[in-house]
Amino acid sequence: MNEQSQKSLSRRSLLRAAGYSAAAAPFAGSLLTACSTKSTPTAKSNTAVTVTSYGGSYNDQLTKTLLKPFEKKTGIRSSLLANTSLAGLKAQVLSGDVQWDLVELTAPEYLQAVDEGLLEKLDYSVIDPKGLPAYAKSDYGIKYLSFLFVMAWDQKHIPDAGAPRNWEQFLDQGKYRTKRSVYSQLSDSSILEAARMAAGVPFDKIYPLDVDAAFEYLVQHPGRDRLIYHAANQEPIQQLTSGEVSLSTSFNNRINAARKDGARLNFTPTNSVVAGDYFVVPKGSRNKEAAFRLLDFMSNDAAAGADFIQTTNLTLANTSALAKLPPAVADSLPTSPKLADSILVRDDAWWAKHLKETEQKFKLWQAGS
Repeated sequence: MNEQSQKSLSRRSLLRAAGYSAAAAPFAGSLLTACSTKSTPTAKSNTAVTVTSYGGSYNDQLTKTLLKPFEKKTGIRSSLLANTSLAGLKAQVLSGDVQWDLVELTAPEYLQAVDEGLLEKLDYSVIDPKGLPAYAKSDYGIKYLSFLFVMAWDQKHIPDAGAPRNWEQFLDQGKYRTKRSVYSQLSDSSILEAARMAAGVPFDKIYPLDVDAAFEYLVQHPGRDRLIYHAANQEPIQQLTSGEVSLSTSFNNRINAARKDGARLNFTPTNSVVAGDYFVVPKGSRNKEAAFRLLDFMSNDAAAGADFIQTTNLTLANTSALAKLPPAVADSLPTSPKLADSILVRDDAWWAKHLKETEQKFKLWQAGS
């Protein structure tokens, strides 16, 4: 199975591949011409690695649990940025001036980057694959992270007993008079899947995604004027805690982090959508060997991996770390068998094929066209 034709796994095959058992911001800088001088390694290469991710509490967690322990173990310093994007990666590769070494991409973005030849092939003589679940290992990236796209609420206005338990309730304007904030970045937002689930479509019939039917449902429930949008993962936390909205889509780790900081927010994993992000090395990276070593550490260091999982409540592609977890933690993860029948696995292959056209439709729909 090649990268371009990769198909999404079923819910149960994803869980089996994870190794579980029932017991157990845009690139800052102008795009240079393709004839620019190519970046070349220097004598100081691979003593540092520049990582890009999504910022906020997640970057803090990534630094504390993985990047700092990696530096302590190897001496390789990590710089973590919050402006990851496929557009930024592509601009750097085409210019020949590659500043990033390890880049977090959504799964559809990863498949697009592979198709466009933007990535270094991973060196599995440096990255020991024994720690990787089968679903996570690919030639040009590691699907290192699994998370849940969830419905979240402000407990000050919506007590848990009266909170939505499915997307039909979440979008019911008669039940909840508040506006809803929804994630507008369709590369990893599942609001259109949520609309189809709200309309009663079962998990196994969601794909191929009927985009027009999803838009039609959102026009009626809750109504176009009852939706506001967020484009960054920290925004719904701010919107919920400030009282701007009482309901929002979010990701399970963001709500958990806010709760640890004292925010009165909550979510349900039921009827959520499980998806994942890749770490990739841009073609022409100055420090690709250091990036490979960091990927090896993330995939095989049991103590650091378990700390990351327990801190974030996300599934890390690290089988030795997963084996160290208390049952209560393992049962709460996106790939827990206990959630198998109540969550939808996002179809990465469908989104990779249809992302651009669906984004264009979504922007027109948001504008009222």
